[in-house]
Amino acid sequence: MRSADHQKFTEDFWTYLQDKYGDWKQLEAFPEHAPMPEAGTEGTIYVNDVAANDVAKLDFGSIVVVEHQRDGKPYALTALFRARPGVNAKNDDWYELYYLTDGTAVKSSADHSTYNRRGFLTKVIDGRLWVLPLDSPSLAALVEGEGPEKHVTLPGAGPDRKTLKTDSRDTAIHYLFAKPGYLTYFEDGRAWVFAKKSDAAVHFRKDGLPEKHVTRIGAGPMRTTIKAPDSETIDMFLGKTDK
Repeated sequence: MRSADHQKFTEDFWTYLQDKYGDWKQLEAFPEHAPMPEAGTEGTIYVNDVAANDVAKLDFGSIVVVEHQRDGKPYALTALFRARPGVNAKNDDWYELYYLTDGTAVKSSADHSTYNRRGFLTKVIDGRLWVLPLDSPSLAALVEGEGPEKHVTLPGAGPDRKTLKTDSRDTAIHYLFAKPGYLTYFEDGRAWVFAKKSDAAVHFRKDGLPEKHVTRIGAGPMRTTIKAPDSETIDMFLGKTDK
């Protein structure tokens, strides 16, 4: 859900962006101190003058745009705006918006949805939970309340035991593992899970997968095998402990 005020902001911000960002400075790599966008960083990266003046610092007023492309053509755009102190403390005061190329605002930092998870658009239609990744060619249809004609239906597989409808079983699994507070990596159909702020997660980002780990066959969503640095991480991920 998005309030009327935030909807107006998304529309006004698109009006501001669409004729300007193409003339901004292009970067060869995504800025190190900007937050990772939900849709990733693949594409052409632009920054406004404020950001270009100090890419390492990215002062308030900075805007970073990623123009996502498919087959050499733009299909969506991520805009990150560091507006002012207090806008979004959880994300270092960055406000994120994800648009289709026609200006449709798919997601924003101010959206509230019970089933929202990073990297996905969700919509409840006729009591069933539709889920698509943000790079799906069917995203525009789902925004309008229509899922893709070709899809899979997974009764009771979603949160709150909702029937899950999506474009593939893999999308469903990746969505169900995209829980806040966890870093997930898939390898050969198995899901590695790390608590985001843990030493193990830092080690994984720097050095790769740990040699010492715990494996639980078929314990995860949709009977996916889970691997983690320790049993407690798996228990916490599955909600089997209050620690």
